[in-house]
Amino acid sequence: MIRTLTCVAGASLLVSPALGVVNVLEDRNSTTFIEDGAGAGMFGWEVDGTPNLAFQGFFYRTGGMGFESAVDTSTLALTGSFLVDTNPFVDPRPDTFSAQYTGPGFVIEPTWTLRGGMAGSGTSDIAESIAIHNTSNQVLQFTFFQYSDFDLGGTSGDDSLVLTGTPINTAKQSDPLAGVLNETVVTPSPQRYQVDDFPNLIFELTDTGITNLNNNAGPLGPGDMTWAFQWEFNLLPGQTALISKDKQLNIPAPSGAVLLGIAGLLAGRRRRA
Repeated sequence: MIRTLTCVAGASLLVSPALGVVNVLEDRNSTTFIEDGAGAGMFGWEVDGTPNLAFQGFFYRTGGMGFESAVDTSTLALTGSFLVDTNPFVDPRPDTFSAQYTGPGFVIEPTWTLRGGMAGSGTSDIAESIAIHNTSNQVLQFTFFQYSDFDLGGTSGDDSLVLTGTPINTAKQSDPLAGVLNETVVTPSPQRYQVDDFPNLIFELTDTGITNLNNNAGPLGPGDMTWAFQWEFNLLPGQTALISKDKQLNIPAPSGAVLLGIAGLLAGRRRRA
C-alpha cells in the first residue's frame, strides 16, 4: 500500500505515516519529514514554519510487471537507512537521510539533503540522488517515476505549474502569495513527464495497469497541481543508474504595497491617539 488517499474538495494527498520510521531533517529555517516504510517518501517541507509539500514519492516498474509499485516496504525490503548531520558548523541537527530498498535483482538507494536559509529568509533547498543498481546477471529493464504534490504556503487550490527545459528537466510551481518552487533534474533528463490536476496522476500510478506519462508540460492552473517524471533504463549486470535532482523554494517577503498599507494603518492609529 501507499499513503492513504482521501478525496475531498480542494484537498491534496493526505499522508498517514505509521508503518515505518519518520526521519526528520532540520537545517536552519527548514524541516522536512521522510517516511521509510509503507508509503515511503517525503512530506511536510516546512520553511519558516510554513508547510509546502503534501507528498513526493517514487514508483518503479521492471520488465514483465503489469503495473507500477511504490518504492517502499509494501513490495521491497528496507535493507538499510542512515540519518546524519552534514552541516555541523552551521546547524548540528540531522539534515541528510539515505535509505536502501532491495528487490529481486535490483537495489534502489535514495538520498535527501536539506539546506535551510537564514531565519525569515523564506529560502530552502533539497538535493536528491537516486541510485538504481542491477544486482542480477541479466539486463534489467527498469522504469522509474517521481511523483510530486506540492502545496505552496499550505494551500492546495491556487498553484500554477509548468515544465521547462530543452529537453524538459525543470518543474516550476508558483503561488501568488506563497512563492516559487523550482525542481531541476541535473542528470539525466526524464524521457517522459506530465502535469495534471490532483488526483489524476496518483491514481494512474497506483492502478492495476501500465502507466506511461503523456508529456503534457503545461502550463496548468491555478488549482491543485501535481507532476511526475519518468525515466527508462536498460541496465547491464552490475551497472548503476544515477538520478540527480535539486529543489529550491523561495517565499517572498511582504510586498511593498503590503508594507505601505501597514505603515499607513499605523500612522492613522497614531493620529487618532
